[in-house]
Amino acid sequence: MTAELEQYKSNGFFVAKGLLDQQCVDKVRDSIAKTFLDQLRQIFVDVEGMALFDAMQALHQCDLERYKKTAGAVWRKLDIYQLLHDPRITGFLFDKFGWRDIFVPGGQVAHIMAHELKIPEGYFGLGVHQDFPSVQGSLDGVVVWLPLVRVDRDNFPLELIPGSHKRGLLATVDSSSALWELRPEQYREADFIPAEVDVGDVVFMSMFTVHRSSSNGTPGQYRFALSTRFDNADEITFIDRCYPSAYQRSVHRAQYFPDFPTIEQVEEVFLPDQ
Repeated sequence: MTAELEQYKSNGFFVAKGLLDQQCVDKVRDSIAKTFLDQLRQIFVDVEGMALFDAMQALHQCDLERYKKTAGAVWRKLDIYQLLHDPRITGFLFDKFGWRDIFVPGGQVAHIMAHELKIPEGYFGLGVHQDFPSVQGSLDGVVVWLPLVRVDRDNFPLELIPGSHKRGLLATVDSSSALWELRPEQYREADFIPAEVDVGDVVFMSMFTVHRSSSNGTPGQYRFALSTRFDNADEITFIDRCYPSAYQRSVHRAQYFPDFPTIEQVEEVFLPDQ
C-alpha cells in the first residue's frame, strides 16, 4: 500500500500538493473569464481590464438571470472537463490507489463562493453532507476537488471531518428540500478541519467523508473550485450491482427559444469566410 493510499484510508481524503502545474489551472480560469466577459459584451458593458472576479461581479450586478445561466453553464466547458480528467489525476488513482479501470458517473461541478456573488434565496455553499447518495457507485469511489484560486480558512474552504468515512452512510434530515443534509447529531462542529490548498493542489475524497462548504470568507475575495467523481470499476459490489449511478441522462427536446433558429441564421453559419 502506498503512503498516499494509507493516509487516504485513514482520513477519508488526501491532498496531492502540486499535482497540477499552475499554468494549466490558470488557463482554465482564463477560459471561464472569457465566458463571463463574452456575456458582458453581449449586453454592451465595457470589459477593459476585467479579470474573472471583476467580470462575475459586473454580470451579477447588471443582469442576475444572465449571471445565473452563465454560472450554471460553465461546468460544460471542454477546458474544465479536460482539467478534471487530466492524466495526472487519473494517473494518481492508477499509481497511488491501485485502480485499473474507471467509470465516470456524472459531469463536472463548478463551486462559486463570494459574498458579492450571493444569489437571493439561492446557493451559497452546501451544508454538512456525504456524496455517496448523489452517486451510489463503487464503495471506494472518489471525489476529485481542486481550486482555481488559493483557498485558506478565510476564503470559503472545503471543511472535512477526518475518519468520518469509516462510519458508513449516515442519517439525513427529514426534509424534502434538503434530503442530502446530515442530521446534526451525526457530527460535531469541533471535528471539522479546513482544506487549505493552493492552485495546483488536488483533493481526493471518499464519497463517505462528511464535509461542507464553509461560509467564512473575507469580503472582496472569491473561491472558485471544480469537482468531479470517479468510480472504481473493479470494486466488487459495483460489479455485482451492475454499475449503478444516481446521475440520470435525459434530453430536453422542446425548443428553449421559439422560432430559433431562422433559416438566415443557419445559412450565415455556413457562409464561406470573407
